[in-house]
Amino acid sequence: MSQPDPIEQDFLEALHRLLEGKPQNKSLKESAKAGKLKINVLSVAREAGRSRTLIALEDCRYPKVREAVKLAQGGKKSLPTTYTQLIENLRANLATVKAERRLLETKMAGHVLARRKAEMTSRRDSAEAARLRNRVVELEKVVHLPQKEAALPRLVLIRGLPGSGKSTKASGYREDGYQHFEADQFFQSEDGYAFDEAKLSLAHAWCLEQTRKALADGEHVVVANVFATEHDVQPYADLGFGYQIIDATHKGKSIHQVPADVVKRTKAIWVPTEELLKKITAKSERTVSSKVTSLHSARKDKE
Repeated sequence: MSQPDPIEQDFLEALHRLLEGKPQNKSLKESAKAGKLKINVLSVAREAGRSRTLIALEDCRYPKVREAVKLAQGGKKSLPTTYTQLIENLRANLATVKAERRLLETKMAGHVLARRKAEMTSRRDSAEAARLRNRVVELEKVVHLPQKEAALPRLVLIRGLPGSGKSTKASGYREDGYQHFEADQFFQSEDGYAFDEAKLSLAHAWCLEQTRKALADGEHVVVANVFATEHDVQPYADLGFGYQIIDATHKGKSIHQVPADVVKRTKAIWVPTEELLKKITAKSERTVSSKVTSLHSARKDKE
């Protein structure tokens, strides 16, 4: 299908605007407001921004446009007397109808595209909002979100099985200025990570000493270890600083590739946090009671 002549299209669209009384040309706008707008080859050419000679003469370049202007002027109200006149009238009418159809199709296409774009944007925004909501939920599971209103504890102990997200939680505290230690750091070197169960006690001793030094220097410290029983937590409680225990509960895989048998043994001795705290508190109370009794006995001996 051949493409319409763009100049002819300009003329026909200009004629359509004049027929609707909505010219774009400044002087023609003023004439329309004054009720003096006339439709002729001159006004159509002016509205189209084209030369009037293209449609003004009998043998002009665009006779269809010339005939369409004549029809718009009402210059051919009588019935045609020859087949030639009939054909010319029909062609002029057809040209006008095609021009109006193209205008309507263009407007319709614009509306359809705008609607599709709006629908796509809405779906994309909804999907992004859902993704962000899911991301926030996931982050709340594994990342510490500090309470600005609460006083920050000097020592935070994050406990959990391998793959539970302890290091990820600790990173949140590290961003708040905490010094971060964990036994796994002992096995880290320039050559990479190399776990050695035989050196596990040395790793925990190193981690405890680093924590003690940092606390003594006035730092806030977060320690991310398994802390399976109260015996693992007690050395940190004995440091004499206020502490908080956080459970890491994310179900994932250990980034350090801890052997399966080690994980199995850890699960077998695991003490729930609430029970663990009760045992530590009970031991602390017994220790205080013992010290008070010893002090009382020492006073009696002096007397």
